Amino acid sequence: MTTSAPSHSSPSSKLDPILLNTLRYTISAKEYQTLHHYLITQSPRPLRRRAPQPSKYAAVVKSQDEYNAATFRASLRVFIATQAGLKLWDIVSTQILRRHEGSSRRKPPTSTIKSSNLRLSLSVSMILLLHRLLHRFFVRLRSNLLTKDAAPFRRRNPRISKTLTSRLAPAIGASLAGFALGVYPGDQLRITIAIYIATRAIEFAYDALEDEGWFKGRPWWFGSWMLMPPVFGQLLHAAAVFDGDCFPKAYGDFILDHTHNYIQRRPPGYPTHLAWPGHDQVYGSLGEMARLNWPYVNI
Repeated sequence: MTTSAPSHSSPSSKLDPILLNTLRYTISAKEYQTLHHYLITQSPRPLRRRAPQPSKYAAVVKSQDEYNAATFRASLRVFIATQAGLKLWDIVSTQILRRHEGSSRRKPPTSTIKSSNLRLSLSVSMILLLHRLLHRFFVRLRSNLLTKDAAPFRRRNPRISKTLTSRLAPAIGASLAGFALGVYPGDQLRITIAIYIATRAIEFAYDALEDEGWFKGRPWWFGSWMLMPPVFGQLLHAAAVFDGDCFPKAYGDFILDHTHNYIQRRPPGYPTHLAWPGHDQVYGSLGEMARLNWPYVNI
């Protein structure tokens, strides 16, 4: 007498695939368990029946590739957090600060697609998403090219193989995610972010070379103090000219008191009833000329 064995269905056989994928790319198994405990159990019965149990959801998530889903969840949270922070700042700056200053001016309304806040949030989240995906791709590509099966490819393409199998290939390949910064409008904030990232990259490169012993025979005067001239030049260029109110007053007064050869003082016999530009006006005019791209040069 033969008996039919009970059929064991997979954890995901009775789950809605659309709902399951939406949950996978939105929350993790631990977060879903918390959500199910506090929210879904208090929801209407049809929703409780449709929602999977935490144990089944955890089993389905662990049985699939979780890296891509976790990467998407991280970028989605960065997008939401950045958008919420920028929205909160808009509320504070447009309502509280302007009400305190007694100004009734409002920003002109812009469409959602052209909103700088949305584009900044999208840019930051895309950088994170592309960086993690590209880094994983180049790590897997490097490991596959180092296997014995890829020996014919390495012999046919020695230069490409040497480049792709380098230890720096995943990091350099993942850095291509920085092009997602182009989603954000090309204003001062994007320039500041680009300068900061480039400066940090140079700093990390210098530390890596120093750890590998590239600067063992350096002279005694070679050190971090060499950063002082370009840093102070950037400080004078960015702070004193464009944002004078952010420049340290004591340091600014010391510099301005010793700039007789650069900024002309009021002549002794100049009429008192005529105005003469001060230091702040001269620096402000330089910054305004730079913002207006003047003088115009046609090449």
